[in-house]
Amino acid sequence: MFSSIRGTKDILPKDQKYWDYFKHHAFKQSEIYGFERIETPTFEMTDLFLRGIGMGTDIVTKETYSFLDRGKNNITLRPEGTASVCRAYIENSMHSESQPKKMYYFTSIFRYERPQSGRLREHHQFGIETIGSNDPLLDGEIIHFAWTLLNNLGIKKLNLNINTIGDKTDRENYIKNLDNYYKKSGWDNSKCKDCENRINTNTLRILDCKNINCQTYISDSPDILEHVSNSSLEHFDKVKKYLDISNINYNVNKTLVRGLDYYTNSVFEITSDVDKSQNALVGGGRYNGLIEQLGGPSTPGTGFGMGVERVINEIIKSGINISEDNKTKILFTSINPSSYENKIKYNLIARKNNINSEISTDNKSLKSTMRYANKNNFTMIVIFGDKTDKKYISTKNLINGNQEEINENQLLELLKKSNE
Repeated sequence: MFSSIRGTKDILPKDQKYWDYFKHHAFKQSEIYGFERIETPTFEMTDLFLRGIGMGTDIVTKETYSFLDRGKNNITLRPEGTASVCRAYIENSMHSESQPKKMYYFTSIFRYERPQSGRLREHHQFGIETIGSNDPLLDGEIIHFAWTLLNNLGIKKLNLNINTIGDKTDRENYIKNLDNYYKKSGWDNSKCKDCENRINTNTLRILDCKNINCQTYISDSPDILEHVSNSSLEHFDKVKKYLDISNINYNVNKTLVRGLDYYTNSVFEITSDVDKSQNALVGGGRYNGLIEQLGGPSTPGTGFGMGVERVINEIIKSGINISEDNKTKILFTSINPSSYENKIKYNLIARKNNINSEISTDNKSLKSTMRYANKNNFTMIVIFGDKTDKKYISTKNLINGNQEEINENQLLELLKKSNE
């Protein structure tokens, strides 16, 4: 017997209501905020992610699914969404269109990491990207979008952490200060293995470390807000102003840098108090140098990625009621073979009228048919049968229990009304 590969999971029919619920809210809100949908390929050239995400990031060094295809090309399954959207922006000359270009996506993500609650090796990400403007208002908008979406889904116990890592020059200067601090801190013998690598490849990522031995040194590290330019601080102040006007509470977390090298200026994460075993539900920020780094014109951008499985876990653990679709759903059945044609005929009429309907199969007894209908959320059963040599049609409303006999004209009228 085969089983799913570790780190992957089937999304079963009984779970689809949560996914439909998420997509309905996410897609509807995207349209309200002026975003258009984009879909990119599942795999890209490996260099796209090496240049975009960064050689020293955990994603590139530990987690990508990369391989040589039959044409000897280095291919990587998409480990995040932003780089692919930026590649599409460059390749399709979207810079020549009206700016900013606002796009959203819903896609599979592949990372070879330790499977955990809400985060599998194949998981799903919903994201938005706004490319073509450096206005801090747009940084505020993407945070507001994420916060509003989670609230509209029913998730209320949220925490927002924000920070700025400045522009490219600010970041380079700050990293030099971090290097000097860690070299003088006496930390050499107690840091974790990841930080041993990061201190030589990606010092900024040390601030993300959750290891207890590293936390002491991280908490005393230089304050990034004291090492960014006035223009970067002004940008950050305008983002905070947007959040203040929106009545969204936030915490400025000086160690928040996010795990991808392309971030500049504003970064943020939203976490939940419901399931603290999960990491951020959503994270993102500005990436002003990424388009140019990938070979395009100098173009600012900002966006976020939201872990769909994590959000759905929150919905379930929070006990949020997902209202079922109340549309009519009819099951046609017959008591004897002579009514076989009728259940086919009226099932076709129901579907022509855009009514969800099925035919009872396998010669089930009426009792078994009723049990099947109740388990599968049918709202009505239509029974074709014979009574003292007379054909009859009986309907049973499975919501209120009402049962009555009707004729064919009444059934046709019922099917018309059910579609209204």
